[in-house]
Amino acid sequence: MTQKPKETFRAGLVKAAIFEKLVKGSKSDFTSQSVTLQTSYQKSGEWQNRNLTLIKKNVRNAISVLEQAAQEMGV
Repeated sequence: MTQKPKETFRAGLVKAAIFEKLVKGSKSDFTSQSVTLQTSYQKSGEWQNRNLTLIKKNVRNAISVLEQAAQEMGV
């Protein structure tokens, strides 16, 4: 069974989906969060998707390096 995202966001051909799952820890249960980024593109007339999943603690770092790359590229 595929888990459904808690929330999704879209900008052009890029989509972000937030996922949560309950994890049984050694001392107590906790909710783990992650975000999956998906970009869509056409290859030989067929739509393709590429995904990247980040855990919660890496999201700000990803935003930071993407902003740096965008600045370097003049975006």
